[in-house]
Amino acid sequence: MKKLLMLAVFALIAVPTAVRAADEASTVTTTDSKIAEATGTKDGRPYFEASEKTTVQAKVLRVDKETRQVTLKGEQGDTLSVLAGDEVKNFAQIKVGDLVKITYTEKLTIHVEAAGTPEMTTETTTGAAKLGEKPSGSVTERTEYKATITAIDKENGTATLQGYDGEKFVVTPLHPENLDKVSVGELVVFTQTTAVAASVEKVVAAKKTKK
Repeated sequence: MKKLLMLAVFALIAVPTAVRAADEASTVTTTDSKIAEATGTKDGRPYFEASEKTTVQAKVLRVDKETRQVTLKGEQGDTLSVLAGDEVKNFAQIKVGDLVKITYTEKLTIHVEAAGTPEMTTETTTGAAKLGEKPSGSVTERTEYKATITAIDKENGTATLQGYDGEKFVVTPLHPENLDKVSVGELVVFTQTTAVAASVEKVVAAKKTKK
């Protein structure tokens, strides 16, 4: 998760100045986290889905225009320094007091398909704010891994899968009865999607009420 959070900051405003910056990513405070799971069947075959969504935030504590160094401060007072490279066109829009919001989402689905070719594919997409706007960005990575069912052992409640590289591994379904719903030769498809969306927002001061 730390790696993706730093990728979000990269897409947003900066590049980590050193490995130390990655280690300090945990200083950004988690403000909300939600986990959801679902199991069932899809087209008569076993299906599983789990997702987790976490929102974190930090405040811009310092902006050095000469060195392009930006210091972020978490809600508990910890700080993280990052360097905004020349490729960051929105650097001038970053101001002290701005709030950096990052939403991290991870989703895993597992389903079974008809017999086919085992394989693994990965795709990454990114997005960024337009020139002149407050910095924002997103990074989404989706990996799909397909493995063939080569053996089913109902007595021990396991199934043997073989990946695209020929490597075999044994899995134990959470629900053993699902072994009755699959057959040797079918594909088990694991799809993992991770997404990070980040934005810099101006904090509007609260209006003072007249007494």
